[in-house]
Amino acid sequence: MTLTTIILQILLTIPLTIILNYFQSKDNKKINKLIIPSIYIIIISALIPSIKENIFLIVIFEIFIRNFYITNIVNRSNETGPMSFIIENLLSIGMSLFVYNYFISNVETVIPNPEDIKGFVWFLIILYTVYLYNISTKDKVAVEKTKTTKIRTEKTIMQYAKFKNKYSNVIKTKNTLINNLTYAIMIFEDYKTPKIYRNINTYIGLVTKKETKYGIMQISSFERLSDEDSIKMTISNFEKELKNTKLKENEKIDKLLSKYKQEEKEQIINIYNSIVEFSKK
Repeated sequence: MTLTTIILQILLTIPLTIILNYFQSKDNKKINKLIIPSIYIIIISALIPSIKENIFLIVIFEIFIRNFYITNIVNRSNETGPMSFIIENLLSIGMSLFVYNYFISNVETVIPNPEDIKGFVWFLIILYTVYLYNISTKDKVAVEKTKTTKIRTEKTIMQYAKFKNKYSNVIKTKNTLINNLTYAIMIFEDYKTPKIYRNINTYIGLVTKKETKYGIMQISSFERLSDEDSIKMTISNFEKELKNTKLKENEKIDKLLSKYKQEEKEQIINIYNSIVEFSKK
C-alpha cells in the first residue's frame, strides 16, 4: 500500500463526512451511519480500483477526523463521550471490514456481473439510495404531508397504548402533564435508542463500570437501571422540578425538557400533543 494511496483515501474521507452530515440533518437514524460508509467504499472501489487496497481505512479516517473536529474545533466533546457513539463507530468499522473482505479485496473488479452475487449487492445499494433520496426530498404536495402526519400520529398512539398497558402501574401520578410527558419522552427515547442498542449499552456499562445511559428513559447512572427504575427516576425528578411552581403548561414543559436540544424538544412536544389529543377522545 503506497503513500499516495493513503493520501487519496484520507482526502476521500471529506466527501463521506459531507454525505453523513447531510443525511444526519435530514433523517438522523443510526442505520444511516452504519450503511452509508460501506456503500461509499464500494462505489469508490468501483470508480477508482487502484486505491481499493485496505479501502476500509477511509471509514476509520473519517471517524477520527470527525471526532477531532467535534472535540477540538466546534468544542462539542460531550457528543463523543456517550457509549452509543462508540458502539456506532465500532459497528460502522465492522461492517466496512466485512464489505471489504467479501465484496472488494477478493475480486478483480467491484463492478457487478450478471452471474455474480455482486449484482444483488448493487440492487440493494440502488434500493437504499432511492430510500435516502426519498427521505431527503422535502417538496411534497399537501396531501402527502397530511398522510405522513396521520401515519406518524397513528404510530405514536400505538406506541402510547403499548407503553400505557405495560407501565401504567408505574406512571400513576396525580399530575396529568407529568404522566403524558413521561410517555412522550419514553416513545421518543425508544425510537432514538431501540431496545437492542440499550441492551448493548447495558452490557458494556456493567463491564466497564462507567457512567452509562440505562433504561427506556435513558438515565445516566453508574449502576444498572431497569426500564421501570428509569421511569420512576424521571417522574421523581419531574415532581421535584414542578414543586411549588406556578408556571403555565408550556412553561412547565420547557422547564422539564431543558436538557434536550431544540430539535429533540420539538419532537417530544409533538408526541406529547398527540397523546393529549388522543386522551380527549
